[in-house]
Parts: sequence; C-alpha cells; structure tokens
Amino acid sequence: MKQTVRIIETSLRDGQQSLWATRMTTAMMLPVLPLLDALGFEAIEYTSAAAMEVCIRHLKENPWERMRLVRQQVKQTPLGMICAPVFSVSSKGLLPDDLLELYLKTCARNGIHSFFLLDGLNDMRNLEVPIRAVKEAGGRALPSITYSISPVHTDEHFASKVADLKRFGADAIVLKDPSGILTPERVRTLVPALRRAGEGMPVYCHSHCSTGLGPANNLEAVTSGATGIWTVAEPLANGSSLPNTESMVRHLRRMGHSVEFDDHKLRQVAEHFHRVAVRHGKPLGRPAEYDPVCYIHQMPGGMVSNFLAQLAQLGIQDRFEQVLEEIPAVRSDLGWAIMVTPFSQIIATQAAMNVLYGRYKVILGEVKMLLLGWYGETPSPVDANLVDRVSDGAERINARPGAVTPPALDRIRASHGDFRSDEELLLNAFFMPEALKAMYDSGPIRLDDLTAEHSLVGLVREVAKNKGITRFRWIN
Repeated sequence: MKQTVRIIETSLRDGQQSLWATRMTTAMMLPVLPLLDALGFEAIEYTSAAAMEVCIRHLKENPWERMRLVRQQVKQTPLGMICAPVFSVSSKGLLPDDLLELYLKTCARNGIHSFFLLDGLNDMRNLEVPIRAVKEAGGRALPSITYSISPVHTDEHFASKVADLKRFGADAIVLKDPSGILTPERVRTLVPALRRAGEGMPVYCHSHCSTGLGPANNLEAVTSGATGIWTVAEPLANGSSLPNTESMVRHLRRMGHSVEFDDHKLRQVAEHFHRVAVRHGKPLGRPAEYDPVCYIHQMPGGMVSNFLAQLAQLGIQDRFEQVLEEIPAVRSDLGWAIMVTPFSQIIATQAAMNVLYGRYKVILGEVKMLLLGWYGETPSPVDANLVDRVSDGAERINARPGAVTPPALDRIRASHGDFRSDEELLLNAFFMPEALKAMYDSGPIRLDDLTAEHSLVGLVREVAKNKGITRFRWIN
C-alpha cells in the first residue's frame, strides 16, 4: 500500500549520542535548525536525560537554556525528546511519580511536544504516569515496545503490551530496536501484529544499524503498514546509529511512497554536520559490517566499545568471549530483561562479575533491585533462588514500582530550601552541587563558535590554523 511516510529526525539526539557520545554543543546545533525546521519532519528529536547530563557535566551548558535557544530557532516543527521512568542520570534509578511528572511538564513548557517514552522491561505500567503527564501538558505520547530476542519475546508477547498503551491514551506505538538486532523477516510479522492489537493506532519503527539491517527494517516496516520511521543526517548515520535520511527518502520514493522533502535542503543539512565533524574531529558514520555476535550479547549501539574499555580496567579484556556467553545466562536468571539502558549495563556488568569472581559471588545492588521488582515486572519470572539470596526476608514487590515509591518533591524542597523555578529544582534533584556550580560558573551558553559557512569568527579561526596563509579577504 502506497502512503505518505512520516519521518522523525534525530540527528541531534540519537545520531550524536550513538556516534559522538552526546558531545554536540548548542553552538553546533543552532545553525542547522532553520533548515531542519523547513523540511517538514514530523518532529525534530534533540534531547534526553542523558543529553542533559552531558550538557552539565561535560559541556558546562544549562540544558534549560539550550531548550529555549532551540525553540527560538524552530518555529514550525514539533520538538521531541526521549524519556524513561527508570532514570540513568546520576544513578537516580526509578523516578518517583511526582518528580517524573514535574520533569515532563517542565520540558513541555520549554517547547517539547513529542515525547518518545520507553520502559526497559516493557512493563507498560511504568508508562502510565508519563503518558498522563504528557497528555495533560498538551504533548504527544509515543511510547515504545522495545524489541528483544529470547524464548519469551514472541510476536504475541509484544502485541499483548498494546492494550495498556491504548488504555493510557497513547498516540502511537513505536517498535524500538536499540541493539539493531531486528530483521526484515521479523518486521514482516511483528508490525502487523502490533497494528492489529492497536486497532488503528499508528505504528512507527525505530531501528539502529548495528548489524547493517536498520534501513532494510525501516523499508519493510513501511511495507508492512508502519506510519513512520526515525532517521538521521548522512554524517551521523549508520554504524551504531540510525539510517540515513537521504537514503531512506530515495528508497521510499522508489517504492512509490510519498515523502515530500526538499532534496537540496537535506543535502545542506548533511553538509553542515560534515563541516562540524571535520572541524571538531568527530567521527563520521560508516555502514556496519554484519556481526552475528550482536545477536548473542544484544548490546545497544555504542555500548560494546565502552564495555570493552571497562573490561580492560578490570584486567579481563581477554575473557570477553566468556562474558558474552554469560550475558544470555544472566538475562535468563533475570527474567529475560532487555538489553537496553540501564539494564544492558546492569546485565553486562553482572556477567563480567560472574566471570571474574564466580557466578553471583558478587551481586550488584541494581541486580538485587531488579530481582525484587523495584524496576517493574520482568518479561518472565526471575530465578527464585536468586531472589531468596538477595531478599534478606523482604517481600518481592508486585505493584507498579512508582506506586510504592515515596513522593520526592516535598523532601527535595525541605532539604534544599526555596527554588526560583521548577527548572532549578529539577537540576538540584538530578545533579551534584559541584557539577551545577561548574556549569553556572561557566556562564551563559557560548554562541561565538557557530559553524555556519559564513561565520567570520569561524573563518578567522580556520585561517589561523594554517600558518602558510598571511592574508585573506572577507567578502560578505
């Protein structure tokens, strides 16, 4: 069936997170925003909790200031973000309901409209509060069902999650493939199963390119009835990132679908990011070689290299293959929890501990929380013997974790005093005082490093790098 395909642009969020470790500054973003805004994307996704953390810790930028600067440049297209109730920022774990609601509504007040929501266990109960908060704020809720491979992750299992999303008022269903392990053959059965369960709800596909199959998954998803896909500009595409927008547009048109984008503007967007990459020494995306090991460890894109570095710190990098073999065993013990942040890090680290010290001789605190139900319901029952070992007599909780987590806002206000704004409260709730002080001491976000091709400051700096140039002429 031929259709108009919707595309959500995520170069500024998932693209740079996958390839540039989320180190894109606001000054690198701003020049390209008017171009992105004019193209007609369904949304421009540009931030997340992880991006906020990098803003503060590494870039010394205030994430709320970034939101306002971005909103000033984007006049037509809805802005988007991704959010999970289990917060990986500053190891906060599961956010209390009142703090999560305030966070989402504050983001909405700062211009976010499209909210890509996920729960790493596919426990849809954890998405009830964020969906409600997004809808109350006038936003669009796009909850995801995260793809995984295990004995329990059947099409029927995934489709069974849709009923709760409908009941909570979700606007669409996103089939999320963070590890790039989805295949076109599986898309062919899974997307129709989600569509049937959704009874008319739009289905989107968000597939990484870690095994090289992201583009094929997107095309098959559209053929199977998906409404839209996620893409990134060519310099930030492929590898552990997502498919290239220009390539996807070209292939979708060849298939007879309607994608009404200005090809010249798309090329200008790609050229901007290429200039940024060259100037700042950032890597360019390259197609990934097919690696069947990805289907064993199922780590998300970009995690493997970081994990190898962690093994090297432990002095067991030569035992990587043993750790890979241990990961599926740990997943089985933990109810086939999905390899997605933060559970991918928890599972892989526990597997490394098992290899280093013996199976479960050392048990991570986060593993104990997972076993006792504090992150939510796992896809299948966890190992009862492990629960007994970690429980210390405590009962495993079966309720929605947020419902039994004490509210946080009154406690935060009592311990920190009055705040000038909700933004300030949230920063103090999520980040350590020394990180915030360093950010505030750095002053407002610097915008004198804009990378537009006609920036005089940029030209002078580039010329200064070449000692052989003694004079130049600026023609504006």
